[in-house]
Amino acid sequence: MPGRTKLLVIMDSQMKVIFLNTCNGEIREGIAAFLKHHAPDTDVFCFQEVYEAMRAICAELLPNYRRVSGYKKVAEDDDFSQATYLRNDLRLVSSELVLEHHTGTGLAIYTQIDTGNGVIHLCNLHGTARPGNKLDTPKRISQSLGLLDFFREKNGMRIIGGDFNLMPETKSAQMFEEDGYRSLVKEFRIPTTRNRLSWDLYPDDKQLYSDYVFVSPGVNVTEFSVPEDEISDHLALILRVE
Repeated sequence: MPGRTKLLVIMDSQMKVIFLNTCNGEIREGIAAFLKHHAPDTDVFCFQEVYEAMRAICAELLPNYRRVSGYKKVAEDDDFSQATYLRNDLRLVSSELVLEHHTGTGLAIYTQIDTGNGVIHLCNLHGTARPGNKLDTPKRISQSLGLLDFFREKNGMRIIGGDFNLMPETKSAQMFEEDGYRSLVKEFRIPTTRNRLSWDLYPDDKQLYSDYVFVSPGVNVTEFSVPEDEISDHLALILRVE
């Protein structure tokens, strides 16, 4: 059956990656339903705000994934706990924490994955949340520079995503496009990466953006979507690449 064979080849040559600030799984029922729906065909989950509650949810619902995690404490009320979950049959070449020793910045988890058809350099970022206006600061500029410098030396497809805690008009966000990356939130005209759960908390400061995915020129994006699921105060960013 030629049609079926062709479909299987196309499916096998794609990788699905999901980025989400999980808000530590506070909306457990929603997060659980989301994971059950997407786990069968998702290769990598890049999660931010993964504390004890979210780790327990993932341990229960993602048994066929390995976890690469990191933690950074900046201040008493500002820390970063995140995890990248990779399907067990993916070949993880290496991983490390980026920005771990940069004062006043967020944290990123880097994973190098051998897909069999090429290498993907993947970044799971949670950018510094202070100040809450998500505008440029010297630390945010330094954070973007640190990421760009790290990935500039990587040969192959590069994907940098997560909760950047940045507004789209900031220099800190635009630096990625200036360095040659494509902003998928911009390219696919995503109207917002937040939702009512965020806006109800801060009615006088309705921020539409915080989360982004940037890809290097060699990445062939076959699908990018940001469904309006209220499973966190952030929306999930769902990416498929060839």
